[in-house]
Amino acid sequence: MLRSCLLLLSAVLAAFACLPALAQAAGPERVGGPCRYESYPGTATFVDVKAWQPDSPTAGVPTPYPPLAMTFQFVPNQPITDEPLYKQDVVHTFTLINSMPPGPRFAAKYGIKAGAVMPCELRVIREGTCTPTVFEFPGIDRADYFELTGKP
Repeated sequence: MLRSCLLLLSAVLAAFACLPALAQAAGPERVGGPCRYESYPGTATFVDVKAWQPDSPTAGVPTPYPPLAMTFQFVPNQPITDEPLYKQDVVHTFTLINSMPPGPRFAAKYGIKAGAVMPCELRVIREGTCTPTVFEFPGIDRADYFELTGKP
């Protein structure tokens, strides 16, 4: 009887140990959400692409490449009205997803240079606790860390 109880207890514990793996297999984990965004398609014009200069000798994260400071302005395809999170004629900083500045090979790979115009989408949060505004660039993979990893 004791052996049967121990066997049953072991089986139950093993099943509970598998629950995190089953939950992960069910789908991607949500962070900060669920969030819902409203999308505003438009274009981004890169205003400046130049060598990044830190504000102080200890500012920034060392990169294995010379980092670039990239700025852009977003212009929506249709006027955006009554949206407090959208500010017209603002210059935004372009970074990789990890907030690091890209390098010259990244800029060359994606055709980013001063004056370049790219499709862009402004996403403004409507529900949840995620980032309030996000700029998506359909033709640019901001998680392309090839300059950091050394892989092409």
